[in-house]
This record gives sequence, structure tokens and C-alpha cells, in this order.
Amino acid sequence: MIKVDKLAVVDPSAEIGENCVIGPFCTVGANTKIGANTILRSHVVVEPHTSIGKDCDVYPFVTLGIQSQDLKYVPETVTYTDIGDRNFIREFVSVHSGTEEGSRTSIGDDCALLAQSHVAHNCTVGNHVVMSHGATLGGHVIIGDHVNIGGLSAIHQFCHVGKAAMVAGMAKASQDVLPFTIADGHPAHMRVINKVGMERAGYSGDEISEVRKAFRILFMREMRLEDAVNEVSEIFPESANIKLMLDAVVSSQRGLARPETATFEINMADD
Repeated sequence: MIKVDKLAVVDPSAEIGENCVIGPFCTVGANTKIGANTILRSHVVVEPHTSIGKDCDVYPFVTLGIQSQDLKYVPETVTYTDIGDRNFIREFVSVHSGTEEGSRTSIGDDCALLAQSHVAHNCTVGNHVVMSHGATLGGHVIIGDHVNIGGLSAIHQFCHVGKAAMVAGMAKASQDVLPFTIADGHPAHMRVINKVGMERAGYSGDEISEVRKAFRILFMREMRLEDAVNEVSEIFPESANIKLMLDAVVSSQRGLARPETATFEINMADD
């Protein structure tokens, strides 16, 4: 049974799944899809060409799929927003659609977007991501699975934050953050590996140890990064996690949020 409050406005073309609840003063636009068991509590705006998965809980004053703020956006351009299953989206969150014709913003499954967080146009957010209160993603940002983005932090457009990484609260991330690391500061620099985050994501002690060793070789020695990458690849030729880190190093377009010298002692003591 679908429950639509008499004060909600739902376009006739919207596809609403079973057991959905559309609360008062919600607006659901044309060509939208809402999966089964999803709740829009009240005052939620779902713009055209937006899809929301099943079992999501969307709090008041959330805007999903609203027009990009990119000044290059051309009026009447059709762009898309995809939001996965089991997402928890708190009050005043904003998720913007893509900018270029046919482009999209996407959020995976099992994410928690806390109050007033923002996902800009053309972002790709993975699964099991937490964006704390007021966290902001610029356009074209890519966020890996199991990433934790601290409150009031900001990620510069086109940056990548790798799998199981963390960006600390109030950080300014203007360069790429490698998988499995913690970045902090203004501007943000990678400090240590995200040991607790990796444990919570189910990584073994051996996997965490490998990542720590690789991080130290990459950044805690006086050697060219290219040489460090080669050394790490030779030491861990079969590790999928290390390959993920090295691929992120090699493919980075924004540059890396490299550790500062002040963090060396922390890493040497982190056993």
C-alpha cells in the first residue's frame, strides 16, 4: 500500500514503489522513480529524472536531483540523479543533478548523509559512505566505498577520495586522498592509515599491516614517488588493496594530499 499525504504533490508519471510513504508538502517531479518502502517524511523535493532506491529514509527539507549550480548549465538540459538503496538522508541535505546533457550524479547503497551535507553535480559516491553534518562535495568528486567525511569538511571539485579513507572534520581537501588513509588539515594532508575504518569495513590484520607498510614506503622515505611506487609493487605483487592504492597514485589528476614532515614521527610509532 502506498501512502501519499493529501498535501503532497506527485506527478502522474512518477513511479512509486510498494509501501512508500510520501509525507505532507513533498513534491515528486516527472520521470522519477522511488523504490519500495522508501519514506519521504515531509517537505522533500524530488526533481525530474531522479531515481531513489528502496528502503530509504529521507528527512524534511531535502532536495534531490535539483538543477546543478554549475554556471555552465544550459536551461532545459536533461540530466540525471541516481540514489541507491537503504540510504539515510537527514534534513536539509542537497544532491544536485549533472550539468552536461545526459550526465548524472550518483550515490550508492547504505549511505548516511547527515544534516546539511551537499553532493554537487556529477559526483559519484560509493556504498557505505558517511557524510557528516555540513560536509560538502564540489562537482565531479569521486568518493569510494566505506569513506567517512567529517563534519564541516569540503572536498574540492574533481578530487578523488579512495576506498575506506577518512577526511577529518573541518578539513579542506584540495587534492586526492588515497584509499585507506586519513586526511586532516587546511589544506588537508594524509596523516596515517585509517586503521579503525578498515577494521569496521572488515579488513583483516594482515591487510591493514600491508597497507601501513606501503604507506610508509610511499611517503616516509626520502625517495622519488615513482621509485617508491615501483618498490611497493614489487613487495606486494598480489595484493588487491595495494594495487588500488598504487592505481590511485598513478592516475591522480589533482595531485596527492601528501603527508607533511610533522606526521613522520606519528607513522613511525604507529605499530
